[in-house]
Amino acid sequence: MNATTADIYEIAMGRWSRRLSRSFLDFVAAPSCGALIDVGCGTGSLTLAAATRYPKARIVGVDLIPDYLSEALLSAAENVSFETGDASNLPFGDDSFDTAFSQLLLNDLEGPAGAVSEMVRVTKPGGRIAASVWDRAGGLSFIRLFLDAAAVIAYPAGDELRSRIFDIPYQSEDALFDLWSDAGLRDVDTATLSIRMDFLDFEDYWQSLLGAHSLIRDFFNDLDPELAHQLRTATERSYLGGKDDGRRSLVASAMVVRGIVGE
Repeated sequence: MNATTADIYEIAMGRWSRRLSRSFLDFVAAPSCGALIDVGCGTGSLTLAAATRYPKARIVGVDLIPDYLSEALLSAAENVSFETGDASNLPFGDDSFDTAFSQLLLNDLEGPAGAVSEMVRVTKPGGRIAASVWDRAGGLSFIRLFLDAAAVIAYPAGDELRSRIFDIPYQSEDALFDLWSDAGLRDVDTATLSIRMDFLDFEDYWQSLLGAHSLIRDFFNDLDPELAHQLRTATERSYLGGKDDGRRSLVASAMVVRGIVGE
């Protein structure tokens, strides 16, 4: 059976986004009732975590990829609904929600500011807007193991790949603060959250890595077989760290921002 887009995402990021959701919701500190929207909900990690935390709230998850929503619906809670929609053109009226949040989406959009503007539009005055993004260059060690090796072994293409993946709009808390402030939000606050990525063995790590970003998967699959073997071997040595294969726990960090919609 061929893996779906949702299957690949679950292996690569879904399990980690679920772990991040708990800390992110602590940071958001949304009201325990009312209406909440998860923009770019993917397979529903944050949406369903919010549904469990806020059983009296009405929660809507929105994503542009139907395959993700099909996966999310498999675990849907009674107070959750999912809709297909574009983060830059949300299918809801003004002031429809009390809280809007987005997890790990902004740096994958062509126009992040437009998505933030839409979250502000659909949120009531006094409501909360929050988002998280991975700290790719400094806080995703499981990707860095591979990209640093690729930059040396497959130079210059590997070096260019590393630059492309790390060249994202929001690479610091300050950049997120400015994005929220420019959107007219008040009481803006930022932080960095960390989780552990636990892998059963190198093969588990490798499958997660190849699903983590389409650029990584395409780059590796297009390599000359001998060069691909060298790169995988070098990455495996970094993962093993001179010890036998088995479980490893790597740190992953995400930057978060929140603010209040003005009157």
